[in-house]
Amino acid sequence: MNLIRKAKTTKNNLSAQWQNILIKTSLNLDKPLNKPTSVIFDLTPNCVLRCKQCDIWKNPPVKHLSYQKSKVLIDKIHSWLGESYVFFTGGEPLMNQDLPKIIKYAHKKGILSHINSAATLINDKVAQKLLDNHLFAISISLDGSIPKTHDYLRGRTGTYNRAVQAIEHLQKLPSSKKPKIYINTVMMKDNVKELEELIKFASQQKTDGISFQCLLPNLGSKNSQLSPVTNPLWPETGEMVETIKRIMKLSKSNKIVLTSPDDLNLAIQYYKDPHVLDSMTCAAGINNFIIDHLGDVRLCFEYSPIGNLFKESPAKIWWSKKSQKQR
Repeated sequence: MNLIRKAKTTKNNLSAQWQNILIKTSLNLDKPLNKPTSVIFDLTPNCVLRCKQCDIWKNPPVKHLSYQKSKVLIDKIHSWLGESYVFFTGGEPLMNQDLPKIIKYAHKKGILSHINSAATLINDKVAQKLLDNHLFAISISLDGSIPKTHDYLRGRTGTYNRAVQAIEHLQKLPSSKKPKIYINTVMMKDNVKELEELIKFASQQKTDGISFQCLLPNLGSKNSQLSPVTNPLWPETGEMVETIKRIMKLSKSNKIVLTSPDDLNLAIQYYKDPHVLDSMTCAAGINNFIIDHLGDVRLCFEYSPIGNLFKESPAKIWWSKKSQKQR
C-alpha cells in the first residue's frame, strides 16, 4: 500500500509540475495550453448579508442551482478534468439546501470540494452534515478582529460571533475527517489596524491558514469600471503599505499566512497605484472556469459568458474563439 501511495504522490507531483510549465508558457502566449486550475461553481447569487465590498445582494433573489442540474455539470467537469478540485461559492452557497448532496456527489467522482462562505448559517448540525458529505475545505470570510468592524463591513449585527462560532463547530468535528478551515480577509480602510490581530486569531483558533486579498471594485456593481480609489473603503496608502510589510515579516516565521510574499508585494504595488494592474497579464483567462447557477461559464466574475455548460462541452467552451477573444 505504501508503494502505491508513493507512486500516486509522484504522479501527482509530476502532473503539477507539468501543469505549471503549461501555465507559464500560456501566460507568455496569451493562449491556454493547459486546462483550468480553478473550477468554481457559483451555486447561487443569493446572500444573507449586506457587505459593503460587494453588491451582489442588491440583485433580486433567484432560483438556486438544483442537485439534479449540478450532477449534470459535475459529470461534464469530471469527464474533462478527472479527479480535480472545485470551489463552491455564491452569494452564500449554504443558502442552497442541496449543497451537502452536491458535495457528496462530487466526492463520489473523486472531486475535492472547497466552499467559500460567510459561515453565518453553520451550526453543529450543519457542520456535521458537511463532514458526513465529505467536504474537503472551507474558507470563512472574516474582515475584522472584533465584532464592531466585521459586522459593519458585512452589514449585519451578530455576523462576527456567528462566524467565530462556526469555526468552533467545525473544530469540534473528528480531527481525522474534519475539513480544512481557512480564513479569508479583504484588506480595507476599516480593518487595516486589525489585520495582524487576525493572523493571531487564525493561529489561536488552530485554523489551517489565513489569506489576504486586495479591495477590488464591488462584485456585481454597475460602477465596476470606476477606480477602486473612489471606494469609501479604500485605505490610506502609507498605513496599508506599512501593515502589509509587517504581514510579510510575520509570514516568514508564521506559516499560517498563506498569501505568498510575491502576492503581498503585488498588493503593496496595487495600493500605491491600482492602475499597476493595467500593465500586467491577468492569469484569470488561463486559470478560471466559473460556472454560475444557469450553467453560464465565465473566465472572470466581471466578464460576459463564453458559453453554457448545459449546451456545450467544457473543452469546446475553454478553447473557443469567444474565450480566446476575452483573454
